[in-house]
Amino acid sequence: LLNPLGMFTALVVVSGVFMGSVWVRENRSVINNFKRQNPTVFVMAVMVASYMLLSMLGSVMIFMYAIVLPLALVFAHASFRLRNMNNKLENKIEGAGLKRSPMGILLQALGQQEENLQKIQNLLEAKLKE
Repeated sequence: LLNPLGMFTALVVVSGVFMGSVWVRENRSVINNFKRQNPTVFVMAVMVASYMLLSMLGSVMIFMYAIVLPLALVFAHASFRLRNMNNKLENKIEGAGLKRSPMGILLQALGQQEENLQKIQNLLEAKLKE
């Protein structure tokens, strides 16, 4: 909050890179196939491109504190949502497409398929049973 121009710059750069990656993914079949085969590498490429642009503009640390920290908290919250029965029911409703959460919208925009999320959920459930 001490540098609102830097925060705005970081937000614009990351949003621009993200929107550019979504546009390229939708309009280029080669990149779409690569992203479907390697979704994690594609997300990392978006993050690296954002970092490079931000380092040229000198707003990396502002980006880290203003944008990445809240996103890390969102991911932590999403992982805790997998634990109790009420949240499992909510996850099934979201999976059926009857209800959309902000995290679900973000993951769909990033192209993370339900299979990957289901694998993670099954792994977490297996660990909880141990």
